[in-house]
Amino acid sequence: MAEEKTPTVDAKPFIAWARGEAIPLSIPRTDQNFDDLHFLGDVIGDARIVAIGENAHYLHEWNRIRARMFKYLVEAHGFNTFVLESGLVESRAIHEYVAGADVDWDTVVRSVTNAWGIWAELQELIQWMRNYNANPNRDRELRFYGMDGSGNWFHLRHALKAIVDFGRKVDASLADHLETTFEGPVNNINFDRRGDVEETTWRRLIAESTLVVNRIEQRRLAYIRASSQSDYDWALRSAEILRDLFLTLAQTGDLDSDDGFRSFWNTRDVSMACSLEWILKREGPDARMVVGAHNSHLQQYPVRIQKGTSMGSYVANRIGREKLLFIGVSSAYSVKGEDPRPDSNAAAYDQVGPECYFLDLRRAPASGPVANWLNSERMTRHNLRYNPEAPGLAWDCLLFHRAVSIAEVALAPSMARQLAVPAPSRFDDHVGRYSIVGFLGQHPVLDIIREGNKLYSNGEQDTSGELFPPYRTEIRETEEGRFVWSEWPAVLEFHPGAGRSERVTITMPGMGDFHGERVEASG
Repeated sequence: MAEEKTPTVDAKPFIAWARGEAIPLSIPRTDQNFDDLHFLGDVIGDARIVAIGENAHYLHEWNRIRARMFKYLVEAHGFNTFVLESGLVESRAIHEYVAGADVDWDTVVRSVTNAWGIWAELQELIQWMRNYNANPNRDRELRFYGMDGSGNWFHLRHALKAIVDFGRKVDASLADHLETTFEGPVNNINFDRRGDVEETTWRRLIAESTLVVNRIEQRRLAYIRASSQSDYDWALRSAEILRDLFLTLAQTGDLDSDDGFRSFWNTRDVSMACSLEWILKREGPDARMVVGAHNSHLQQYPVRIQKGTSMGSYVANRIGREKLLFIGVSSAYSVKGEDPRPDSNAAAYDQVGPECYFLDLRRAPASGPVANWLNSERMTRHNLRYNPEAPGLAWDCLLFHRAVSIAEVALAPSMARQLAVPAPSRFDDHVGRYSIVGFLGQHPVLDIIREGNKLYSNGEQDTSGELFPPYRTEIRETEEGRFVWSEWPAVLEFHPGAGRSERVTITMPGMGDFHGERVEASG
């Protein structure tokens, strides 16, 4: 029996409606005024959380528009908190820097995890928030938080260190217990090796970390007296995140399977929802915040073909849908310059007209052909691949920009690499194709090519865009014998084998080390 195809819903009624509703926008590189954003007051209404997505990480347009919208909402609508899809545990350093503490800039940059911290657009926002707070005439204090666990969801040691440091301040026996119980596993377990851990070990770690949370809760008053309410709050949430990290790694299993993906995704997104709820409670009833994260964490629609549940859905269930505004983003072209699939949502958005525009989907007719199109599922580009989405069910509003570009690299001083005089005679040893073990079990392919006295990488076959540029670009040798990109923050290291490089390591700031092996010669 032939497979039944989903009927195609005509996009023309939606396009015609959107042309009359779209609000043209620009994304300038500096914020001289916010005249083009005045419409946002009517759009957000009484929402306490405005969540602004991105269809891929590390893009200039989405970093800039989030910063720009947050600044406007601070100045015109009383917003005070910015929350990012970055490690909550590590974000305390940025939180305190924004509040005016003497935290060195290198620490600030390194504390923004998931590779968010090394882009100029976010750094400019962090500096702006600190400067705002330094004004004695300000009417409120701005806050910065991460919400995504610790590190890139396998930096267990960061969460453990935060709790141990607190224990040394309030209860030496707690610190000793933490080190004795968790130091070995934390140093030996990572995302790649999670499958080598026995089920009994996972059960013990989950149980022990849950008991630590309970211990900190039971001794709340004594621990607050020995430290402060703020220290206690951060330590308790860090302990909960350590438990969540063990839960995530234990349940992930085979990420290629539907169950494995959903286990990882749902455990992670539940934890992020709990962190966002923690931030909202911590900041009090007057708090209003902008949340920046990938579309797939915010959308009110099942995630990817595996139908995971998003953080946004969990948050809406916990605090009430009426308090939230979800803004999805889309572009016609990928960062590679690829055209949109003709049957994709982006192909329809591109026909609306303006290069950049804002669209309130809640204003669409509740029934009829426009509603039918918005509420029907078709493919939408996430990173450099496509996944199903029904935009009218996923989002309150849409932000569209026709083309996107990689954000501007801004390394901390300690990350700078001195370039060496190249040694082309060794370049041939590196030429080939390498398969990298990426985040979430992906295997992006990187080709290394020599042309004359220059070495190039080609990531055109990548579908994630998170470890190296997803196109062809030059790599340059450093004095350490590693290689770097001018427009990308990672460091590439080749490991020699029998006369040629057989393995590579890509170090992405704020994410970690990712290893790959030669699989074949590049064409």
